[in-house]
Amino acid sequence: MAATASPSPRKRSATRRAPGQWGTIQQLPSGRWRAFYRHEGRRISAPATFATKDAASSWLAGEHADRTRGTWRDPDAGRIMLAEYAATWLAARPDLAPRTFAHYSATIDRWLVPRIGAAGGSRGVELGTMDVADLSPAVVRTWYAAVYQAAREHATTRGTRPGSRPTQPARVWARAQGIDVPKTGRLSPKLMDAWRAAGSPMPTTARTAPENAGHAAAANAYRVLRGILSTAVTDGLLQTNPCQIKSAGTSRTRERGTATPAEVQQLAAHMPRRLAAAVTLAAWSGLRYGELFALARRHIDLTDGAVRVERALIQIPGESITFGPTKTAKSRRTVHLPRTVLADLEQHLAEFVPDDPDALLFTLETGAPVSSTRLSQVFGKARKIIDRTDLTWHDLRHTGATLAYRIGASVPDVQKRLGHTTMRAAQIYAHAADDSDRLIAERLDALMSVPGDVPRLRAV
Repeated sequence: MAATASPSPRKRSATRRAPGQWGTIQQLPSGRWRAFYRHEGRRISAPATFATKDAASSWLAGEHADRTRGTWRDPDAGRIMLAEYAATWLAARPDLAPRTFAHYSATIDRWLVPRIGAAGGSRGVELGTMDVADLSPAVVRTWYAAVYQAAREHATTRGTRPGSRPTQPARVWARAQGIDVPKTGRLSPKLMDAWRAAGSPMPTTARTAPENAGHAAAANAYRVLRGILSTAVTDGLLQTNPCQIKSAGTSRTRERGTATPAEVQQLAAHMPRRLAAAVTLAAWSGLRYGELFALARRHIDLTDGAVRVERALIQIPGESITFGPTKTAKSRRTVHLPRTVLADLEQHLAEFVPDDPDALLFTLETGAPVSSTRLSQVFGKARKIIDRTDLTWHDLRHTGATLAYRIGASVPDVQKRLGHTTMRAAQIYAHAADDSDRLIAERLDALMSVPGDVPRLRAV
């Protein structure tokens, strides 16, 4: 019986490290070469093998040169899912105010982590499961388009769904004509005849979403993603920020409305009595919602005619209302008030506020702080009655700034009064008070109404 030949031993890879060489080069059994080096206890290997030893040496030399120049990037950097990195990013932001923290958290959970745009056969985009290193400008563009579409559809659905019972058309017409009619009850035959004589006009009952519906939500989501990935660049996870969409993070805010002094009084008259003075105070002081409803008796100085803004109401969804620091350091300020507003406050203090210095200036009937939800309900009814449904509570702050400009206040004056940190913020309100062109037209019209004083043009 013939003896079987013993198998030849497996050829071991040859390791080559020249004197003074950085890194290691090995020849594989296949004859090809691989290269690697160590970094912080980890082995960093070339992404592929090489046909020659010189090619492997060249790769090592390039890596070493990048390390020397400070341009080297860890190839494993960014191998962390966005959802995990975003949570780490948010946890490392103790500088954020509680409301801002909650806002960022909600934005991440709503728009950055889940799959967006999965409809009509499209799989959508799920950034949360992607590695940070794999986020490219193209991926971000696809995600932003999906977010914008989803936000717009949500805003449109919310804006067009049926509301409450429609108001009688003749009642709507009468209010538009300035006729004072009750909110409910039978209308007089005389008024009904006048409505019919006017052609029985019907109000537009369907609410439609504004043209830029969804843009604010998409812009906000984009800003949060851009901030997270900017930190990722700093951390070395990315070389550049893939958020490169021009103006995507810019919100197209609506033109702010303002109320006339008469409308402010009308709004106050149609609010619950314990909140009537809040309307006049908001409009004539320019205080933010959180600042105004955090005021206590001790913050009102009737002798000096001023209110001291020292804190703000903090309202986070799902949590109890608390009080905390103002929006910025400059938001802590003293705001002086017109005498008529002080008279309203004096009466309000006597009727609704206990003698305790810490007693809140404005509360609900239960004594609880005024939530934004409850305020929107009662303010919404008041603005509907005076036919100014375009007004929001924040527009009262705009009204305060506009009125200040109209009596000659400077931009720095308004900046200080409103508690803005920059003049640019205060200038946002200035355009509404610029009546110069309108005044020119009115004066030209007055000139033309005097025939003898109007120069006649001669044909040339």
